[in-house]
Amino acid sequence: MRTTGEPKRIKMIYKEWIEVPEPFRKFIWSTLDGKVPLEEMILKVLTYGKFEDIKRLYGMYPEETLSVVERYPDIKRGVKYWVKRWARERRIP
Repeated sequence: MRTTGEPKRIKMIYKEWIEVPEPFRKFIWSTLDGKVPLEEMILKVLTYGKFEDIKRLYGMYPEETLSVVERYPDIKRGVKYWVKRWARERRIP
């Protein structure tokens, strides 16, 4: 982890505003009319969610979740492992 120098800002790719699904409302505390940018929701669920929450999120948004996992270095190693494993299993015919 870098502690000196200019922090690197990660730009959002998935900026579309979506209605927050009921199981994920407990992780989102700053919504506008119940909507939030997709990438913000994914990041918060990956950061604060339990295994079941992350698995449900991956089932709903597989490509987006994998992209967020690969771009954000602060996501825990175990979360990255499971999302990448599910992505590999999805590709195997």
